[in-house]
Amino acid sequence: MKFSVEKNTLYDVVSSASRACALKSSLNILNGVLINLSGDILTVTGYDLDVGIKASVSVNGGEDGETVTDPRLLSEIVKKMPDKTVEFTVKNNKEIKITSGKSVLSIPCKSGDDFPNIIEIKKEFSFEINEKLFKEMLTRIDYASSKNDANPSLMGIKMEISENVFYSVATDGNRLAAKKKNIQAENMDIIIPEKAVGSLIRSLSEEEEDGDEPKNVKISIDKNQVCLSKENYMIISRLLEGKFVNYKKIIEGEYTKKITVNVRELASSMERCLLLISEKLKSPVCCNVFDDYMKISCKTVSGEIEDEISVTGKEGDFSDFSIYFNPRFMLEALQKTFCDEVNIYFENNLKPFKITPTQDDGEFIFIIVPIRSG
Repeated sequence: MKFSVEKNTLYDVVSSASRACALKSSLNILNGVLINLSGDILTVTGYDLDVGIKASVSVNGGEDGETVTDPRLLSEIVKKMPDKTVEFTVKNNKEIKITSGKSVLSIPCKSGDDFPNIIEIKKEFSFEINEKLFKEMLTRIDYASSKNDANPSLMGIKMEISENVFYSVATDGNRLAAKKKNIQAENMDIIIPEKAVGSLIRSLSEEEEDGDEPKNVKISIDKNQVCLSKENYMIISRLLEGKFVNYKKIIEGEYTKKITVNVRELASSMERCLLLISEKLKSPVCCNVFDDYMKISCKTVSGEIEDEISVTGKEGDFSDFSIYFNPRFMLEALQKTFCDEVNIYFENNLKPFKITPTQDDGEFIFIIVPIRSG
């Protein structure tokens, strides 16, 4: 195999595919990436038997072939080569020679014959969504997915289309983040593993040049697999199984109280509270709402804080109302609102409360489960 290509281009495709490589597998070949050249198309594949990524790019092809090598070592070598262009040569699947200017480095490789094939899905159901919108949806909610395998179904993003409304939801049971968007598509209900979602987020673009056709991501589903594809990039992943939380009931709950507050002011208060809290000194903050302000208080063995946050809008009866919650959950939600003000909806001090940006009230939704006092 032999080809030449710009080093940044090669670095990007190898880095993208490597996100699906197994970290530690009894099948050593899964720790590497499969590099395949056919004509002038170079395809790099990473696969851990659950998630597979293929990234393709045009190169100056010289001799077709394929090989498997360590993606991290290859990426670092390519990144540090002196010239913009690198030449890639493989002989007998034992050694890769990488040449750039007057620098020549060699690394070991092996045959790709034993690299498992990614199972291509039949795409029984598919729809497309704008790439920029999809990235915004995912980046603003994926932080809330569970990192604990006690409930595997929460270790991913729930995507559901029901009556032409597309819901994308992440939760760890203590907080929830969701986005809903009207879309013309058939009903569906899947849970995509966070590993696949995280890899996709890094590949999606936020830019759309003037005059260009809108860039879309195609989502295709076949039984227990999903394919997320765009241009020369594709992720195939197994879907998560199990029971997800009844998020619609929480989102559409009967909230009888509402306040409007400044995001920066409330976020700064949460940051100050977190100065007194650590993994060993866990303590919730207490919130009380008055006529034109909310009082935030927190006390640990490290110290005590009281803050007053302006309330620019208020509805409902807040007399004798106080609620306790994790300040880190509040801060992380506020950081994902990307706005100046939020509406916060309450029912009582034991029920989850809802946070929504004022300018798109109801599209992005953040839920926090309160903590019982005492």
